[in-house]
Amino acid sequence: MEKEQDFWLTRRLKELGKTQAGLAEVIGVDRARISEIKTGRWSIQTHQIKTAAAYLEFDRTAFLDFISGDITEEELWSYKAQEAISAEDMALLKAVKSIASREAQEETSQNTVKSAKIPTRADRERE
Repeated sequence: MEKEQDFWLTRRLKELGKTQAGLAEVIGVDRARISEIKTGRWSIQTHQIKTAAAYLEFDRTAFLDFISGDITEEELWSYKAQEAISAEDMALLKAVKSIASREAQEETSQNTVKSAKIPTRADRERE
C-alpha cells in the first residue's frame, strides 16, 4: 500500500487545504468511507463522481477516467481542460454558421425553383 502522504487523495486534499471530512460530507457518506478508499475496500460511486470531482477541483471527465483506471495519477494532475470559447469567438462562429446556412437555403431555393419550372410552349420552341 502507498504511504499516506503519497496517496493521491491525501495529496490532493493537502494541496487544496481541504479535508476527508469535507469530501465525505459533500458526497454524502460517512468519513470512514473516505479512509476505505486508501485500502481499496471502497471506491467513489458513479453518482458521486461529479460532486467529488468538483470538491477535489478536478475535471469531471478526467476524474472519472482516473477512477475507472483509464488514465494515470500523473495524467489526472496534468490534465488541462479545453479552454472555454470566448463570447467574441462564439459570436463569430454563430455569424459564420448563419451565413453558411443562408447560402445553403438560397442554393436549395434556386434549385427548387429551377426544377419546379414547367416549360412553356415558347420555351420549348426556343430550344
